[in-house]
Amino acid sequence: MKKWMIVLLVLGLFFAASATYAQSQEVNAPQTVTLTADLPSGQPVGTVVTWTVTDDIADPVDYCFRFGRLGEAMQLMVDYSDKNVFPWAPLEDGVYVVEASVRNLATGEVTVVTQTFDLLPRATSTPVVTAIDHPLIALYSAPACVVGGEMRVFFKPLGGAAVMATNAKPCTGTHSMNFYVAGMKANTNYVIMHEITSPNQDTVYGPWRFFQTGSLPYAFPNHQIKNPPDAQTSLVEGVLLVGPGPSFGQAPVPRLQYATNLVGDVIWYDSTDYELQPNLTRLLPGGNRLYDVYGERRGFVLRESDLAGRIVHETTVRRVSEQLVALGYFPATSFHHDAIRLPNGDTAVLGSTERILVDMQGEGPVDVLGDYVLVLDPQWQLKWVWDPFEKMDTARMAVLGERCLNEAPGCPPVLLAPIANDWMHTNAISYSAVDGNLLLSVRHQDWLVKIDYADGGGSGDIIWRMGAEGDFVPVADDPSPWFSHQHDADLIGAAQNQIVLYDNGNTRCHEAQSPCNSRGQVWSFDENGMTATLETNADLGRYSMALGSAQVLLNGNYHFGSGIVLRPQLPLFFSFADEALPDGSIDYTLQGEYSAYRSYRLRNLYTPPGQGEGNN
Repeated sequence: MKKWMIVLLVLGLFFAASATYAQSQEVNAPQTVTLTADLPSGQPVGTVVTWTVTDDIADPVDYCFRFGRLGEAMQLMVDYSDKNVFPWAPLEDGVYVVEASVRNLATGEVTVVTQTFDLLPRATSTPVVTAIDHPLIALYSAPACVVGGEMRVFFKPLGGAAVMATNAKPCTGTHSMNFYVAGMKANTNYVIMHEITSPNQDTVYGPWRFFQTGSLPYAFPNHQIKNPPDAQTSLVEGVLLVGPGPSFGQAPVPRLQYATNLVGDVIWYDSTDYELQPNLTRLLPGGNRLYDVYGERRGFVLRESDLAGRIVHETTVRRVSEQLVALGYFPATSFHHDAIRLPNGDTAVLGSTERILVDMQGEGPVDVLGDYVLVLDPQWQLKWVWDPFEKMDTARMAVLGERCLNEAPGCPPVLLAPIANDWMHTNAISYSAVDGNLLLSVRHQDWLVKIDYADGGGSGDIIWRMGAEGDFVPVADDPSPWFSHQHDADLIGAAQNQIVLYDNGNTRCHEAQSPCNSRGQVWSFDENGMTATLETNADLGRYSMALGSAQVLLNGNYHFGSGIVLRPQLPLFFSFADEALPDGSIDYTLQGEYSAYRSYRLRNLYTPPGQGEGNN
C-alpha cells in the first residue's frame, strides 16, 4: 500500500473514532471529576473567575465548558478540547449554573459536574466605574433600568470635544447594566456617563464619572500620516481596527490585534494569546470579535472574544472534524482567513481540507488543498457544509501554480504528502442579504464564486464565477480590468449587486513589466445579463503581493488596506490604510510599520463596518 494511502487511512480512523465518542451519551461514570473556582461565590459582576476541572480518569480525556444564568438556557463557552482551565467573566449579574463535561476518549463516556455561582451587581443606586486588567478599558456599571428601555454609555477625553459611545443594551428591570468602555488613549483622563432611552422614548442621562487610562505595556508599530484627512474624509469612521499579519521576525513587537485613531494613536489592543498569532476576521455588533489562533496545528482554534479578551465561544478544528466525519466528510485541518456571523446567529468559517487526486492536477496521485465552508449554529455545532471537491472543477489548477509545504508561510497543514497543490486559498466569505447565498473570494483561482446557500437550505451548487475565464463579461475602460489573487471581497449596496474588493494583482503583475500596483476596485454586476461593470479602479500606488482589505465607508468613499508592501531595507515591509474617493483618487493614507492581514474603518469599537449614520 502506498504511503499516502496509509496516512489517509490512519487519519480517517482517528477522526472516525473521535466522531463515535462525540455521539456517545452521558453515563454515570465511576471516576471522580471536580470543578473548582479560584474565588468564592458572591463576586462582583465582571470579576475574572478561573474554573479548573480535575479528574482521576486514567484514559485520555477532553473537556467542555458551559454556563447559563439560573433558569435560562446554557451557553457553550469552550467545546471539547484539551483545555481544563477556563477564565470566566460574564457582564451580567445573577446566579449562574457552571457546567464542565469530561469525555473519556477511550470509552466515549461523559461525566458532567456543575456548580452554582452568584455574581453580584456593582451598582445598586448610582453608577460605578471600575478599572480592570487592561489599561485602556474601564468597566462602567449602572443600576437596573425599566424594561422596554435601553442604555448606552458616552465617553470623551476631559476637555475634549470628540464623543464616542458604546452599543445600546436592553433594560431588564432587575439586573444591573454593565459595559466595557473601550476606545481610549493611554494616560488620558476621560469623562463617562450613561444615557437611558425609556419605553416612551424619553431620554435620561446619568451623572458624569471620571476614569484615568494607564500606560501601554507594549511597543506598538510606528505610524505616519502620508496623506492627512480633510473635508472629504469619512471622519465619522475615525477608528482603524488592525488584525496583524505575519511578522517574519521583523521586529520585537507582539502580534496584537489593536486599534488606532486616524493619526495613529493606539486606543485599544488585545494581548490574549498573542503568541498564538491571532488572525482577526470580523468585528461583531457590541464589540466581540471572531478570529482563529494557532494551536497544535495552525488554525486549530476558532474563537469569539469580547473587548477585554474574555472568551465568549471557542471550538477546535478537531472537534468540528469529528462532526464532519460523522456526516461522511473528510476532516478539516485548520480554520483560516475568514469567519463571519450570519443574520440568524450562525457562524460561517473557512476550513482547509486536502485530498489525493489521481491524474487531475498532475500525473498520478497529487495532494491537493481545498477549502470547506463550515456553518456552525449558535452553540457552535456543525450545521451545514460546502465541500469544494464536490462542487468545483478539480482539474482547474491554481492560476500561478502555487504549492505548499507543511505549515509554510501562508499554508495550512499538509498531511498526506510532502508537498501539495494550493488549489484554492479562499480568503473571504460574504453573505447576500437579498437571496441568502454566499460569495467566496477564491484567491488562487482569481475568481469570486457565488454558491447556493439559501440561508442553510441550499445545495451548495455554484451559481456563477466572476473573474477571468468566468461567467461575466467585463465592462471597463482598463485593458486589464479583472482582479487577481484578490482579498476581502464583500457584497455591498441595498440590492447587493455591487462588490468591493482589494485587487492584489499577482497574475496581472506577474505578466506585466514593473512597476505594477495593486488596486482597490468596486464592481456592479447584472446577474441576468451576466455583465460586470468596473465602477471604481483606484491605483493604490504600491504592490501588496498578499493580504488586503476593502470596505465601503458611510460617506460613499472606500477603505483599501494594503497588507504587506515590501521594502529593500529595514523595516522589511509596511502596510497602508487608504481612503479612496469614488473616482479612484486617494484622499487619506496612514502608513504603519507592520503587516496587516485585515483592517477596518469603524465609528467605534462596538459597531461593525458600514453600520450607523454617515454624517461627519
